[in-house]
Amino acid sequence: YTPFLDSLMQQSAWWRYSYANGRKSIDAMPSILAGIPSIEEPYILSPYSSNNINGIASVLRGEGYHTAFFHGAPNGSMGFNGVANLAGFEEYYGMTEYGNNEHFDKTGGIFDEEFFQYYAHTMNGMQEPFCTALFSLSSHTPFTLPERYKNVYSDSTPFLNVLQYSDNALRLFFETASQMPWFENTLFVLSADHGGTYRYHDRYKTTAGVFAIPIVFYAPGDQTPAGPREGPAQQTDVLPTVLS
Repeated sequence: YTPFLDSLMQQSAWWRYSYANGRKSIDAMPSILAGIPSIEEPYILSPYSSNNINGIASVLRGEGYHTAFFHGAPNGSMGFNGVANLAGFEEYYGMTEYGNNEHFDKTGGIFDEEFFQYYAHTMNGMQEPFCTALFSLSSHTPFTLPERYKNVYSDSTPFLNVLQYSDNALRLFFETASQMPWFENTLFVLSADHGGTYRYHDRYKTTAGVFAIPIVFYAPGDQTPAGPREGPAQQTDVLPTVLS
């Protein structure tokens, strides 16, 4: 169901056993962007959320990087703008900045295909070096497809339809990004916010499998780290790995 991601992984570093540090979308941002896992409750809702922390954006801003966070939902959804600010991102691009409700999925925000293209072109206007993050939408409930794709992806399971759509949107993003002058000099990190709500294989129905997610590092300008890794990895490993 994800042929493009599968093909990209052949050119990437990825881990056979990789895990989320929480069960909710709001757990993922502090875990991935600031190395702080969920502590029984989402970090952003805990008493520690007012602490000063180092996130990937705050660290790289100190090194001269331009930083921005992208989320195609209505601005303020799920408190993501607050978490992005906590992690040090200086700019936030949401549905307001996108400015075209024609591509609104009527529930969560802008469809992945259009918002991914917006993401690529907006980065192209940024001064290098830059560090950005994007939280995608379409692969979340209620799994809405654009009208033009409803006969293209017609599995009886809505989740599997939208999974194929999101994978194709990712393909189109990389097709656009590959034409940009910064592409060869960029490290792309792909991951998920949490384990799948729908688990069809026995390996994902275990205590550990509930938390299983992909973690993929793709560096088009440097293929030397490509290939699978046998050891375990988790979301909180992303920040120190990128910085090192």
